[in-house]
Amino acid sequence: MTETEHPRPLAAAADGDALSAPAPAAAETPEAFADLLAEAGGEPRRRWKKGEKLTVPVVSVSADWVFVSLGGKEEGNIRIDEFAAPATADGGSAPRGIPAVGDQLDAYVLSATGGEVVLTTRVGRREASLSALEEAWQGGIPVEGRVAQAVKGGFEVRISGLRAFCPLSQIDLRWPRKPEEYLGQVYLFKVVEFKEKGRNIIVSRRALLEQERAQQREELLASVVPGAVVTGTVRSVQAFGAFVDLGGVDALVPASEMSWRRVEDLAEFLPVGRVVTAQVLAVDWERDRVSLSLKALESDPWTVAASRYHPGQRVQGTVARLTNFGAFVTLEPGVDGLVHISALGGGRRVRHPKEVVAVGEAVEAEVVTVDIAARRIALSLDHRHQESLGDLPVPGSVVSGTVENVAEFGVFLRLPSGHTGLVPNAEMATPRGTDHARMFRPGDALEVVVLDVEEGGRRIRLSRKATIEHKEAEVAREYREATAEAPTSMGTLGDLLRAKLKNR
Repeated sequence: MTETEHPRPLAAAADGDALSAPAPAAAETPEAFADLLAEAGGEPRRRWKKGEKLTVPVVSVSADWVFVSLGGKEEGNIRIDEFAAPATADGGSAPRGIPAVGDQLDAYVLSATGGEVVLTTRVGRREASLSALEEAWQGGIPVEGRVAQAVKGGFEVRISGLRAFCPLSQIDLRWPRKPEEYLGQVYLFKVVEFKEKGRNIIVSRRALLEQERAQQREELLASVVPGAVVTGTVRSVQAFGAFVDLGGVDALVPASEMSWRRVEDLAEFLPVGRVVTAQVLAVDWERDRVSLSLKALESDPWTVAASRYHPGQRVQGTVARLTNFGAFVTLEPGVDGLVHISALGGGRRVRHPKEVVAVGEAVEAEVVTVDIAARRIALSLDHRHQESLGDLPVPGSVVSGTVENVAEFGVFLRLPSGHTGLVPNAEMATPRGTDHARMFRPGDALEVVVLDVEEGGRRIRLSRKATIEHKEAEVAREYREATAEAPTSMGTLGDLLRAKLKNR
């Protein structure tokens, strides 16, 4: 149907009163019209209720009207200036753009007389009047208003030259933290109270937002299911995750589902207002809980980690964070390895990883184990210490070291090669229960025998007792040699031993 085929609407609104229309003649009432159609064998027209909300498609546009389909052959019309309203004295109405044929519009029934159905998308400020607002209140039709100023308990809203009050709790879905952000804004409101012939008008923006949200939620019930990919806007960010508005329901992206890589600052990673695409993890409509995941739409870096990392390999990484039990090193985004505290000091005792490395430091580590199923890679920095050391001591050799520290189970010695070895308490040649911490101080020299060297020098076991036994055996050998060459008396073996040990 073309634009020229539409006659001018029969019930044009009177100036200053958009909701007023001339009363139809008796023969033109909807009931009479329905009877005539029924007698002619056609379908009776639907009886429209004032204020009824409809979603209708645009079928044509003229210079003054937008025509929409009401189903079958019936059409309705909407004044075109609702979509491109001129400026007014109280600040103007922001144009929304002329709709195109095929667009879907949400509209409300203004009147249905003489076979003509007049609709509106809202009562604009330009055409508002007390009677228009009263009928908008009775029919639940939105009205357009500008937030003029903040007053006690809420806002003054100007609808043309008329004043209305919007309570603070009714300006948005959530309590406004910054009321000043609403000043000067143009919104649609629902008239919730009309008293004292218009001297007391209360409006609510929240009521319309809740209606829209409820409608959107019903649509989401079918589309938001586990596995579905959805788009929403970040509403707020908390320590445990971010809330995303899906347009009818809030969904939570837990901190653990942000990304495969570690996210230190959630607010920086996902700022409020950002539009995101995520996958639905779980839905509980009874409690209005929807869980989303951003990382589910990313490739899992651990799927290729098995072929990329293997024991004995040297890898480059950056120290991401420190804990009491070790240091986590990021090898690539989403893949962290752990250097246990025992693999940080090259055999020496480390009380905290910060004694060896710092967050942000680039390190070369050695892969110890790879467990893809558990998503764990064990690393070691021992090689850094080992490569700076001299030749390993030979088992059975006698070496001199200095006390590094004393533990309950033994004494740690720093050897001339730079390696650290342990003299267990059983190898100290002291009475059982001796307090070695009082007997030896860091820096004291001790001569020991190397018993074992394991794990490439990471474990070296020493013995002070073997050194003493070695000295006693040497003295006994010297005594035997001396008595064999000179049979004359040279004193007792004990005297010789004491003298030998004293000289040493």
